[in-house]
Amino acid sequence: MSDEIEKLLAALNEGHDAVKNRGKHMYEAYDHTFYGLDFLAGAALNRTMANIDAFNTLIRARNLVIAGALLRMQLDTALRFYAAFLVEKPHDFALEVLKGIRIDKLQDINGNRLTDSHLVKLLSQEFPWVKRVYQATSGYIHLSGTHIHHTINEVREDRKFSVKLSPKDRDLPDTLYTEAIEAFIESIKLLLKYIDGWIFTKNNPQLVAEVRARIKENENP
Repeated sequence: MSDEIEKLLAALNEGHDAVKNRGKHMYEAYDHTFYGLDFLAGAALNRTMANIDAFNTLIRARNLVIAGALLRMQLDTALRFYAAFLVEKPHDFALEVLKGIRIDKLQDINGNRLTDSHLVKLLSQEFPWVKRVYQATSGYIHLSGTHIHHTINEVREDRKFSVKLSPKDRDLPDTLYTEAIEAFIESIKLLLKYIDGWIFTKNNPQLVAEVRARIKENENP
């Protein structure tokens, strides 16, 4: 591993402490009161912890085929928790998910289904990188041309080529690994941004209620 990759992996591992810290503050918020959304938030934080460990291991093993899929899964974690901020009743939404209802079968406050494409479109308005990373990593989830490219090892001038059957990548430039790690770190930060929003809301119910009341008054003069 290059020094740059090692530095980024060290920054990635700091995500463990950040996730634990958010979980502690969330569960202690508002005198340890537990709401429906805490179920979904806890699941997102727990999945993130598992993803960090696995992604780190795969990058060190030079296994970008599966590391890319994990990056997509981490972005998915952020996207689907973000969905809770688009619905009228976030706690009911979380409990529906707990029952096994697919998020893309539920609707936002405007009646739009919470599909990946809808979530990516909305979130990309503030974070343009989301759409790029989502599109780049989607090919890692299902068997696709992305996996074919990872299999072709060398193409010679006579149009003959060799193939790779190994968990380890062929020789790839370090930039592919650094870009993947950076995107993973940004995906964690994105999730934690909305976790922080939930913690603030949970700790300040009266303030949030007043803000919502003002917004409603402005919408209905």
